[in-house]
Amino acid sequence: MENVILLSRNTLNRGILTLHPQLAESMGITQITARKIRFGANTYQSIVDISNELPLNGASLSEDIMDMLNIPQHCTLEIKQIGNEIQIGPFIGLLAGYYQSSIKKYLDQLRDYVLLYHEIKGAILVFSLDHVDKSNQTVKGYLYNPRTKQWEEGTYPYPGSIFVMTSSVSSAWIQHFKSVIGNVVFNDFFLTRWSIHKKLAGSIGVKCYLPDTNLYGSPQDLYYFLKKFPNLTVKPLNSANRAAIRVFLKDSNTLVISNLRTRETKSFKFYNRDQAFSIFRQYFKDGEYLIQESIDVTGYRTISVRIMTIKDNSGQWKAMGLFTRGDQSGQNEGNLMPLVKFNKEMVSEFLEQSDLYASLTYQELIHIAIDAVKEVESMGVHFANGAVDITIGELGDIWITEIDYFNPSHEIALVAGYPNLYYEILKTNMLYAKKLAGF
Repeated sequence: MENVILLSRNTLNRGILTLHPQLAESMGITQITARKIRFGANTYQSIVDISNELPLNGASLSEDIMDMLNIPQHCTLEIKQIGNEIQIGPFIGLLAGYYQSSIKKYLDQLRDYVLLYHEIKGAILVFSLDHVDKSNQTVKGYLYNPRTKQWEEGTYPYPGSIFVMTSSVSSAWIQHFKSVIGNVVFNDFFLTRWSIHKKLAGSIGVKCYLPDTNLYGSPQDLYYFLKKFPNLTVKPLNSANRAAIRVFLKDSNTLVISNLRTRETKSFKFYNRDQAFSIFRQYFKDGEYLIQESIDVTGYRTISVRIMTIKDNSGQWKAMGLFTRGDQSGQNEGNLMPLVKFNKEMVSEFLEQSDLYASLTYQELIHIAIDAVKEVESMGVHFANGAVDITIGELGDIWITEIDYFNPSHEIALVAGYPNLYYEILKTNMLYAKKLAGF
């Protein structure tokens, strides 16, 4: 029997949950009993009764419990029994920012996550940290109403799981939430590119796919790395709001420096080491960047692929989409080409492989991406939503160039012309959150 319930409010009794006999039987309840009722982080001791006067899958909850737990009747809710608790939910929290004023702007965009609500169900709350009441363990936010398809403001207990969508969450906040609701807060961490690189470099299965990389401690580090690799990419340890920079030693006295986000390029002449150091100091602060050999260098054909890696409702990693830019040939270098879905035929054409070998290479890319995110996960973080950037060279060499763990945009699927895949990815995020919430 489906465990979706028709929830009604009982105004005649107190402290009681009444179930239809078939619903009660499906939950293993055959007689009047005592159970805790849970919604999100809150519980309420209750008597569980059975009545065939209710509709099939009907559940009637006394008004005092409905009000104490603040259970929204307009949501499509499920019910299940775990131990001595009866859980009503799922109750999923989307932590979207620090200030409520900032998350209001994103409510329309966040509606994408509930477009397939009929497959997710439950109570879905968008909230910000400034409206969290630690003392009472309540949060004021915007709850999705599937009947009106609008976000409605209200105050609720802590959710049963939290999907972190903002970088403004401190570790103290995360530990607070976990102390109350357990390890059901995901994408809740901050790592630097260097810490991720060191972890991957210690992995037998992944380290062979890493470009040569070093920490930028001073201009001297970059200067001597250029002696080894005249074409480098310098990346900020923290990817937020700062672009990667391409540094190219054009000849023994000429540096070409390009911002990979704005495409702004400048050339500099230098005639000794100190002059080069002075140029580097204009762009980079000591200890805040890493240096990486560039794979996509002039004269060597490469193709770059982004692999969307998502945990599904069983908690398993899966690759939900591979994307690249169309026509990455040399004549289009420097131009931003349209995004397209990456497929086996592209592998076959680019590497001049047979269908069989191209299929094996395609699967290898997926395995590498999933192995990489599993390595990040093994650092003790709750990781479930990421993307892996991989570059393939014309000789078949494969390189991991980036792991985007912080709420990567899945709109890449929309831009490439696959709206159904876009919504399927968001639904998968939500179904994982639903699993964490106990459903």
